[in-house]
Amino acid sequence: MISSESEQYDYTDDLGYGMFGTVATYQRQSDKKIVAVKRLFHVNSRMAIREARLLSALTAHNAYNHHIVRFYEGFSDDFFFYIVEEALEQNLNNYQKTNALKRFEIRDVRTIVLQLLIALAKLEDMGIVHTDIKQENILLVNHGRQPFRVKLADFGSAMTANELVKMWTPYIQPRFVRAPEVLLACPCNPKIDMWSLGCVMGEMAIGRMVFPSLCELELAHSIFGTRGMPSAAMLSSGIKTKTFFDWVETSKGVYGWQLKPYNGRQLFSGTQSLRGYAPANLDLLQNMEELEHGSEEQDFAELADRRSLVDLLDRMLVLEPEQRVGPDQALRHPFLTLKHLSGRAKPRAQSSLQAYREAGVCPPQDRAWNCDSSSEESDLEVPKEKRRRSVRRSLLSFFSRLFSRRRKRQPAASQVNVDPPEGPSSAARGGQPARNPVTTEQQSPEASSSSSAFESEESSTEDSGSALAAPEGPPKKRGFLKWLRTRFSGCRGKKSASTPGSNSSL
Repeated sequence: MISSESEQYDYTDDLGYGMFGTVATYQRQSDKKIVAVKRLFHVNSRMAIREARLLSALTAHNAYNHHIVRFYEGFSDDFFFYIVEEALEQNLNNYQKTNALKRFEIRDVRTIVLQLLIALAKLEDMGIVHTDIKQENILLVNHGRQPFRVKLADFGSAMTANELVKMWTPYIQPRFVRAPEVLLACPCNPKIDMWSLGCVMGEMAIGRMVFPSLCELELAHSIFGTRGMPSAAMLSSGIKTKTFFDWVETSKGVYGWQLKPYNGRQLFSGTQSLRGYAPANLDLLQNMEELEHGSEEQDFAELADRRSLVDLLDRMLVLEPEQRVGPDQALRHPFLTLKHLSGRAKPRAQSSLQAYREAGVCPPQDRAWNCDSSSEESDLEVPKEKRRRSVRRSLLSFFSRLFSRRRKRQPAASQVNVDPPEGPSSAARGGQPARNPVTTEQQSPEASSSSSAFESEESSTEDSGSALAAPEGPPKKRGFLKWLRTRFSGCRGKKSASTPGSNSSL
């Protein structure tokens, strides 16, 4: 049993271990809830405290609603530092091994990638970079109840975007998902996570690593042999460029960068021996094995879906980080919005929508992921209410300007002056005449902006009495326009003629 200042936890089972510590499940005594506890040695306490602070900030901003693991608390004893998080199921790598999956179905790849892009968009908004996106850190929430609903976990290597920019020689990311700017030690930005997600996405779809390698030089051959050579600006800014490239004379009098040979041979010259493992421009994905046997409509939809997947993957695996797609842009890609599945491919779109619903996620609509119907209705009602208020303001303003001009033209002797009626509402304390309730209500900005301002003015005039008695209906002899002038003479706070001993205004 372990204890913090506010909780006690009983050990239940081990989940696994890593380079810096172990993970086990515990039962929280206060509510009998099963939680996951990461235990790290005090040697790594600085990293543990950093991770706990980042997770605390994410949880404070409700990041657990954006497919990021929920953090409960962090504490320490004499030997270990503990990080308490929500308990999730197995990671994608173990799931794939347990079910003997060669690769995931495309609709399942789409569902998982959508959730991870939502998580990366939240991290980007908060200025946090994960730097360790791989299948082992993508955990299933409850696969039996919500198939392929996932959350991003393990923020032990995470950092802020400012810290990433200031790093001199970043040694981050696992080798098989390492971005080219990290490999060359170029200036980095948060889009290194998009490269890692592209590698994970390709691995799930193809069934093997997109860029297999046993060392960094082989990784350089795998990346630059399939995705092309980096730009001259990128090579010149890389601190480790000379580790992988030689400055040689490519032709007579012309010099340039050439990739160093690996084990005495160029892996991507001539036959390009690794093309069977790292497909150039991911052409292998479009042609991977034969289509499933079925109707012509199914074959057409499958091909359209694969091409859309390859297009998104191609945008994620761009060498130049400035040209690489970001989370917000990727969320609007047709592969996730299903815009490419129409006509004959509509049944496949319905199947993908069903997968979204089963996982508890919504199709991305410009990052509007909230499925709450009340929020959607309120978003639709607000513009209508504003339009009604604007029409009332314009009508009141029009009649006010119209009748104020008519009052200026009319002689003062012909204006009607009526003493205010006696009663509690006609005079204030100390014998001072009371203000017209219509004018008082119209002078406040809340009353002028509310949707019931017109009705409140009319009811207050009739109930409490005013300096100008308004007839109940339009007299036939005086005319309709004159009756309107009488009714709306004080609608904009304009002062009309009053009795010599009165301070009331209309």
